Amino acid sequence: MTNWAWVIGLNHYHRLQSLRGAIRDAELIRDFCLESNFEQIFYYSDNSPDLIAPNGSRQATQPTYTNLKAFLLDFFDSPQLQAGDNFWFFFSGHGVRHQGRDYLMPCDAHPLAIEDTALSLNYITETLRRSGADNIILLLDACRNDESRNGLGIGGEKHQGVITISSCSPSEKSYEIPLSNEIFQGSFTTALLEGLRIRGEGNCATVERLYQHLTYRVPQINQQYKKPPQFPYLMAEPPSKMHYILLPQNATLRDAEPLRKEALKAEVKEDYQLARQLWIRVLEVSWRDYEAIEGIERIARKILTQPQQVPIPPTPSLSDAARGLQPIADKMLTQPKTEKPQPFFLQDSPLAVCSYLNEVGLKTRDYKDLLGDGNYSCSSPYQELGEKSSGLKNNIAYYVSGSLTNITELKIVLNVNQPNQAQSAHQTMVNYGNILLKKAIGMNFTQEILKALELGTPNSWNFNNYTILVIREDWINGKGYEIKLIIKSKNITDKSVLSSTGEIEFKSEKGVDYTQLRDFLKQGKWKEADQETSRVMCQAANRTSEGWLRVEDINNFPCEDLRTINQLWLHYSKGKFGFSVQAEIYHSLGGTREYNREIWEKFCDRVGWRKEGDWLCHYDLTFSLEDAPRDHLPGFGAGVFWSGDVGAGAEDVWLWCGMGLFSRVKTCNL
Repeated sequence: MTNWAWVIGLNHYHRLQSLRGAIRDAELIRDFCLESNFEQIFYYSDNSPDLIAPNGSRQATQPTYTNLKAFLLDFFDSPQLQAGDNFWFFFSGHGVRHQGRDYLMPCDAHPLAIEDTALSLNYITETLRRSGADNIILLLDACRNDESRNGLGIGGEKHQGVITISSCSPSEKSYEIPLSNEIFQGSFTTALLEGLRIRGEGNCATVERLYQHLTYRVPQINQQYKKPPQFPYLMAEPPSKMHYILLPQNATLRDAEPLRKEALKAEVKEDYQLARQLWIRVLEVSWRDYEAIEGIERIARKILTQPQQVPIPPTPSLSDAARGLQPIADKMLTQPKTEKPQPFFLQDSPLAVCSYLNEVGLKTRDYKDLLGDGNYSCSSPYQELGEKSSGLKNNIAYYVSGSLTNITELKIVLNVNQPNQAQSAHQTMVNYGNILLKKAIGMNFTQEILKALELGTPNSWNFNNYTILVIREDWINGKGYEIKLIIKSKNITDKSVLSSTGEIEFKSEKGVDYTQLRDFLKQGKWKEADQETSRVMCQAANRTSEGWLRVEDINNFPCEDLRTINQLWLHYSKGKFGFSVQAEIYHSLGGTREYNREIWEKFCDRVGWRKEGDWLCHYDLTFSLEDAPRDHLPGFGAGVFWSGDVGAGAEDVWLWCGMGLFSRVKTCNL
């Protein structure tokens, strides 16, 4: 489940009474989204920093009519989320009911020209639905009382496919409570944050229970501060959204039961799109729920066997920025049922993929989210190979990783502890790998791949929807090595695949020319390529004059450019260097977006950026394909995230930017 949020808070109005606590409310909601690891947060207030729009332009975030309208136009021209995802919209400010429509008032809104200077909620929700998320959550504190005027309350307008929770009923006003002489906060926001933070039994993880908490707690807070009563107001369309789980980390297994019932009802009514969305949300809470997995697979089979097209609106085409491959059922929902489905990487369910190598004894454990960061995996115990000998035997294992519903990577790992028995171990790797390729993508090994596995030679091959990698890592003690066969899915809209000439196609959202980077990599000039990587990253982030990137630049780095840079490094290093392989190591050590210096130092030790506890300067890195550790390059800390070498306190800057980069790698589906 991916969560995006747009948070708006306005204290100062040009033509309406200013407020005192709206910005504080927005800041608190923004901070909660950060704590909850939301993947994307757009924050608009009187003094918020600029954003970089998808077209590369810098966009002001002061909540004027023009800025808010520009955000809706620039960021939602094509879907970037999918079924199972949430888009949260929080607004704290003034609202008005005008000619039967609800409007939110920007800071420059004119009360005598509502239609021309305010944004209708209907327009906002219709635009947000184009994000691709199947769940839009509106949290509106837009009928503030200024203690001296008639309230401009809103409410009562329904929006299909949207959950709307207003701070008060349409005929009421919303109140701010004083926390000190100068600090004010909305009673609605106070109760809302209380509810969202409750875990375990008594949690407010579902829409229904959050609303129950608000209807009890908001009047109680108002009474405590001697304010008139206000009662939050809920509308959910369709009503089944009342049972949606907003924050799976706060939920219990019992919370999934109403969703399960609604999914079965939708399936009986042949509303397959809704049924599938509900089953996915059951899996978010209960990842081992075989009934939900079977439900998704059953829906896919039913759609395939229907002679006519399911009468639902077509899903908009994915944009270049859209993340990942949509699951096969999504494609089935929008195609005539007599048409053969489009070719996909791994059409089987995660449970089926985890069992691909059962026949050779590599039976995996459960497919689950071990770290709670949305990355799912299953793996087999290591199978020993060869004859008895002193020390460890050669061994082999199978790994699968991906999201809740999509597999993104398959991996066979061979550890050669007894080099004198390497030939038979490599042959086992070939046999198992051939089974895996046939089941996963329906192909046999080419002679080139076969030779690479037999000899343990690193290489990579790019196909339309997947990449095959052979990676070798020799152990520091010189007594053995590891061979990995990796099959990785690629976004079907990936613009950095090999062209017909065998070169990586340059795709850039900012018009960056990657010729020089390609030439340095092609010639094996790794140091020059590393420096050029810093230069083009600054160019892609509009930071050429500064020569370094900030955390916010990394968090909004254009996916197309990041994908091109990564593909160039992967291709010319034979899969040894690249941001995606660095991110794989970082996440394997338990790294997330949370600050953890210990994990970061382990990562830097692993890729060779620290030696014996000391940080290396850029000129101390190993610019050699043969001698450098895997994942050693790009050495992105030098020259791109700050100016100068590592110094006191700079390690923390590197850490925060590194976490942001690896999170961006995941968001961009590299």
